[in-house]
Amino acid sequence: MSPYLKNLLLIGLLLSPSVFSQPPLRHEQEDIPEGPMQIERVKDGLYMIRGPFTRCMRAICTPDGRSYGDDLNHETGDVAVRVTPAGLILIDSKFNDQVDDILALVRTISPLPIKYVLNTHHHPDHAQGNGVLQTTGLDIVGHKNTRANFLNIGQPGEPNIVFDREASVFLGGIEVRMYHIGRGHTDGDSVIYFPDLSTVHAGDLIIDGMPFIDYSSGGSAVEWVETIDALLEIDFDTLIPGHGWIMNKEDVVAYRYRFAEMNRRMQELAQQGVPVDQVVEALQLEELGWENTVSTSTWLNNSLVPYYNEMAAQ
Repeated sequence: MSPYLKNLLLIGLLLSPSVFSQPPLRHEQEDIPEGPMQIERVKDGLYMIRGPFTRCMRAICTPDGRSYGDDLNHETGDVAVRVTPAGLILIDSKFNDQVDDILALVRTISPLPIKYVLNTHHHPDHAQGNGVLQTTGLDIVGHKNTRANFLNIGQPGEPNIVFDREASVFLGGIEVRMYHIGRGHTDGDSVIYFPDLSTVHAGDLIIDGMPFIDYSSGGSAVEWVETIDALLEIDFDTLIPGHGWIMNKEDVVAYRYRFAEMNRRMQELAQQGVPVDQVVEALQLEELGWENTVSTSTWLNNSLVPYYNEMAAQ
């Protein structure tokens, strides 16, 4: 689909009262209480594993700097479990020291073995556990750039099966699709689609927090919004985010709306020559609800300068 037609599609989605109401400008982040890893049913045969919920994403926070400097509880990436008659498909694997807890929760769903692990991207809080799972002989499937990013940071457990634009895993008569629909959080983001359930796992393309652009792994704020446009073309009604609660398509439209508005503001500020050390206040992140989210401090420390430069070049 051409960029022009995509823009028309999104304008229609945002303006048509028969599809969605006008999204609110401000996002209200979930208030996460401290607690252990937990499992939640998404739909029949599909489950989500969240947590643990602590200041540092770990079961026990240690004083070695693994803290985000805010007053929020954080969680590792949301894991999905698809149950089929022939076994289980696991999406993402959290940190390597959390694999045992994941497997214990998986066993409360089904005694069947895990047959495949699919990755949304390479970040350790989503996929470091690959290295543990791969020693059991499991195949890891991910985008070719996800494999490259594993290798670039020297992280064990890189996917041994890769794809470019689209792939499918068939197990027990059930299909799970993987789409690479563009750059965004990284250059290797995969959307995992469960077509029989009208559900997607979007990884960190959609989270309960402000978008963190990992420029060191090929991320792009401009292309990310276009990637969300492509995500909205998929036929789904339920979304598992990279971090956070179960969402719907209207939540994704609202996320896209806020992201595009933040880009518009930063582009205007950067092209006016406002110094980078003054743009945060001028961005008015509190209007978007992104002034203090689980990803805000990471964004400020890692994305601000390259984000400014990307928007200045538009």
